[in-house]
Amino acid sequence: MTVTDVQLQVDPGLESQVRAEHEHASWFELASATAKAHHEYDEVRRQHDDAATARARGRLHVLELMLGAETARLHPHA
Repeated sequence: MTVTDVQLQVDPGLESQVRAEHEHASWFELASATAKAHHEYDEVRRQHDDAATARARGRLHVLELMLGAETARLHPHA
């Protein structure tokens, strides 16, 4: 396991919650949610709350994975 893998481990409950919230989202909805999560992560990170930062980073990571999967589904030969 790489350092990046360790840093991006997401609580399974949080991952399930994020995936359920965005289960039938379009690419545009996922892109919007990912952008919002990125801004929220930046905000929380400045507050120096490690637990909140980890949750925000996990949420962002799951949304990025979902957006990437949807992009690959829509453009399989890109």
